[in-house]
Amino acid sequence: MGLRGPPPKPTRIRMLEGNRARRPLPDKEPQYPPGVPKRPSGMSTDGKKIWDTLVGEMAASGVLRTVDALALMQLCEDQAMLDTLRKGMAEMTREIAKKAKEKGMGLPGGPLIQLSRTIEGRRTLSTIRELSGQIIVQRREFGLTPASNGRVQTAVGPGAGLMDPLEQALCG
Repeated sequence: MGLRGPPPKPTRIRMLEGNRARRPLPDKEPQYPPGVPKRPSGMSTDGKKIWDTLVGEMAASGVLRTVDALALMQLCEDQAMLDTLRKGMAEMTREIAKKAKEKGMGLPGGPLIQLSRTIEGRRTLSTIRELSGQIIVQRREFGLTPASNGRVQTAVGPGAGLMDPLEQALCG
């Protein structure tokens, strides 16, 4: 039996949000230094492009840590696979439309509906749906969805936004 309830929000993101729930932050959690992770070897070409884009956009936020490399790699590879699946699905719908046009047949509902009536089409659509759900969860972990991004504040300078506001006021 799995864990109950939604996964806990990462402490670092709770800190960047300002600990709105006012519950104590875990004090025995492993502390990893912030930093931009190096891109792991063995990534696909499309995965590398997505990595470079995401890391370039996320580097200033202070959310990244060097130990996040594998989680970020998984997100990038899953996103690259989703993009490939969507391109393949578009190719399949174009092929259906082309064959129907050659035969002079109409496509009630359009080529996508006709594709969803085939086993391959249903499998492709199901895979896209499942992979999209996984990517949303992965993006939430890094604060990359609209809901999670709206609550995360970016660090202006090194260490800024990581301290409790009261501590920051006392320390200067």
